[in-house]
Amino acid sequence: MGLGQYLHAARRLNHISRWASDFMHVRSSVSEHSFLVTQIAQMLGIIEEEHGNSVNWEILYKKALNHDVIEAFTGDILSHVKNKTPKMKAAVADIENMIVDELLFTELEEPYKKIYKNMLFSGKDETLEGRILKYADYIDAMLECLTEVKLGNNSPFKHKYQEIKEKCSRSDLVSVKYFLDVILPEIDAII
Repeated sequence: MGLGQYLHAARRLNHISRWASDFMHVRSSVSEHSFLVTQIAQMLGIIEEEHGNSVNWEILYKKALNHDVIEAFTGDILSHVKNKTPKMKAAVADIENMIVDELLFTELEEPYKKIYKNMLFSGKDETLEGRILKYADYIDAMLECLTEVKLGNNSPFKHKYQEIKEKCSRSDLVSVKYFLDVILPEIDAII
């Protein structure tokens, strides 16, 4: 018991919208976002390997595919809200843990409970794969903002775009630098 509940929760991500508090011309669901983050993470991983870094693909894919499954239980808690202060970030993490423990992990048997708990809660760690996921998530958000800006929806997306781009520019990952220098200008010309 429990694995079916996990799949049912993952399907709910099709109906949870991103950027819930903002008007958008093009709105995506959390599941669409997760797919695109996985594609971006894959691209960043390939670039990292082309520059001599070793990527654990199994871990990267598990982290990317599952990084927002918790939102099936909590909804999309806005990033600027949950990361407002370290205290708020810790409180949101505690709430997410409690809700997922109560609604998913009480029904999930071992060894699956341990496997899924690790995938859901250790995504953006300090490993190469965790750092790739962190920036893949930023990049997808940045591309969503860029699309909105190109469609004339400047407030608040122009500011958010610049804010996220600044975070990405501080990354030490060669793949993120390559994205900003080579891929982003290409995307900017397409959109």
